[in-house]
Formats: sequence, C-alpha cells, structure tokens
Amino acid sequence: MDFSTILGVAAFALLIFVGISSNQLSSSLVNLHGIFVVLGGCAVAMLLNTPFKYLVRAFTELKTLMLDDTNANMQRLIPIMTNLAEECRMKGLSALKEADPSIARGFLSRASLAALEYNDYNFVKQVMEQEINQTADETNEVANVYRTMSVLMPMFGLLGTLIGIIGVLRDLSNPESVGPAMGVAITSAFYGIFMANMICVPIAGKIRARIWMEVKLKSMILDGVLEIMKGSIPIVVERRLQAYLA
Repeated sequence: MDFSTILGVAAFALLIFVGISSNQLSSSLVNLHGIFVVLGGCAVAMLLNTPFKYLVRAFTELKTLMLDDTNANMQRLIPIMTNLAEECRMKGLSALKEADPSIARGFLSRASLAALEYNDYNFVKQVMEQEINQTADETNEVANVYRTMSVLMPMFGLLGTLIGIIGVLRDLSNPESVGPAMGVAITSAFYGIFMANMICVPIAGKIRARIWMEVKLKSMILDGVLEIMKGSIPIVVERRLQAYLA
C-alpha cells in the first residue's frame, strides 16, 4: 500500500470537510453549468485526442497507485532473488521455473523463463531491457492522459466562464440577476483550475515517479537473473541488488 497516496486522499477529504464545516466552501460553489462544461468538454476532447486503451488504463492505474508500494517491493525482492540463486546453485537453472509469477507483474517469471529457454546472456539481457523500456513508454502515455487533462480542464473552465458572462450580458437590464449569474460563471473557472491541480497534476506526477521506480525494480530483477545465469553465488547476487537501494 502506498501510504503517501492514501495520506494525500485523506488530507484532501479532510480539507473539503473543514472547508464546508467552516463555511469557507459554500453552496454557491455548486454549479452544474461549470461541471457540465469542464467534465463534459474534457471528456469529449480526451476521446478525440487519446487512444481508448490509454483512457482505460488511466483509470485502472489508479488502483495500482493506491495499493502497490514499489519501494517496499524492492526491499522484499532481495531475499527472494537470493533464495532463487541458492536454489539454482543446488538444482541448476531449472530452478528458475519456481520463480514467483506475482513479482513485478510477472516480470521475474518472464525473465527467468527467458534465461531458462535461451541460456544466452546477451540475448536475455537485450530482450528483457527492451521489455522494460517498452513498458515504461506505455505507462508514460498513461501519465500523459492526466497531463493533457490538466491542461484542458482550466481551458474548459475559462470557456464555461465566457459562456456564463455572455448570459449575464444578455440580461443586464435585470441588475438583481447579474451578481448570482457572475458567480455561476466564475465558478466554472474554479472547477477547471481545482480539478486540474488537485487531481490531474498529482496523479500524473505519481505515475511518472512510479515509472522510474518500476524500471529500477525490473532492472534489479534482470541483474539478479543475469548473475544467476553467470553462476554467481547467492551472496554476490544479494550484494549486487543491495546497490540499488543505496
């Protein structure tokens, strides 16, 4: 579990609760016009801008951000790889079949299988590094979904404000309606800026950080498997992987 993400969500909920209970956030901020323009416009623009598979992954990735702690996985990996090296010392490379398929979304299992099937150090290194880079590029496209949304939302918020102001100008003959109508118009910009900076930008930043942590985790796994292929003793494998945690 990623505690910083959980803590951030809890702090966000607390901030909203305190704002409402202290009347800093009033019912005047509730604006269906702004919500419709910002969320509706952004949704349509994203459908036109982004391949559907990345939109789906952008939402499924949220579960990983909440529940998966890559840093903790890196620390748990060292004894796993050390034990695997010990097994291979006793049983040969065939022990790689016993690699845990749940580690790093199956990367340990795939790297072990490649080492077992091809037994070619350079080939395994090249193929698995290509997979690491490809996966990082794909996940970066998911982060770009939220980066694009963080740009679009304030723009649609401004558009909602302009639409609201046009409505105000049409009814200037009624002074009593100008104030409430301007409030509705300006809250559209509030929604766009708020959603972009409190939701989209933090999620994009978290995914970006997670990309490099996963690259580091998979690089640890690949180095461990390659050391096992070379016949290194478990203590050498352990020391090699501990360098990643420095």
